[in-house]
This record gives sequence, structure tokens and C-alpha cells, in this order.
Amino acid sequence: MAGRNEAYDLSLFQPREPQLVALKNDAKTTRDTKRRARRQSLANTVVYLAIALIALGMVGYFITCNVRLTEMNKALSDGQAQLNILQSEQVRLKSELAGLTSAERINQYAMDKGMQPIDSNQIYYITAHEEDTVTLAEKQDGWFGKLWSAVWDFLS
Repeated sequence: MAGRNEAYDLSLFQPREPQLVALKNDAKTTRDTKRRARRQSLANTVVYLAIALIALGMVGYFITCNVRLTEMNKALSDGQAQLNILQSEQVRLKSELAGLTSAERINQYAMDKGMQPIDSNQIYYITAHEEDTVTLAEKQDGWFGKLWSAVWDFLS
């Protein structure tokens, strides 16, 4: 060191190759690394299986929902067709009823049964000058009520 002054040694500041030294793993570190790798592999497998099951479940759910929607749409269209049939039947029955209950038809039916058209002199009006009055009958007790009244009257 006598002839060398490190304060002015510029070679210390020059770039150089790093000197890496590989350390040997001891048995414990190797075991821990292998154990960690197995755990990670198992965890990855479990996660992939869970994701696959969830995806499969979602696909099944969407298929089931689509089937239900299709069935409901078919039931709705069948109901709508039945409603249209019933509405047209209602219109037909109403027109048939109107034809059967027309005034001319009723007069014809009355003539066939021997009835005559009404005359104005056949109408009688009845007038009532008194108001209607309602009278309630006295309350009639049964034999038990009479017995109870008799006992009550005797005791009082």
C-alpha cells in the first residue's frame, strides 16, 4: 500500500462485470421450495377447477333461463290465441242474442203463443195514499226463556 494511493485510483470507478457467486441451497431451503411449489400447484389446480365449475354452472343457468323464457313465450302465445278465439265467440253470441231478443221476434213469439199486443186501456195505475208501515211482532221466547223469566221474577 505504500506505493499505491487509492484516493487517485480512477480504475475503481470504471464499469466492470459483476461477480456473482452462486450460493448452494441447503436441504431445508430445498425442502421448503419444493413444498411451496407443490402447494402452489395444488392451489392453481383448485382455482382452475373452481373457475371451470362456475363457468359451467353459469352456462347451464343461462340455458335453463332461455328454455323457461321460450316455454313462457309459447304459453303466452297459446293464451293469446285462445283469448282471440273466445273474443270472436263472444261477439258471435252477442249478435245471436241481439237477434233472438229483438222486439219484432218477441212480438212474433207472443202472437204464436196466443197473446195479443198491449192496448193503452189495459194499463192500470194504482196509487197508494197511505205510507207503508211495518209492525214487528213481539219477541216470543221459547220455553227456556219463559222458565228463566219465571225464575228471575220469583227471585226478585
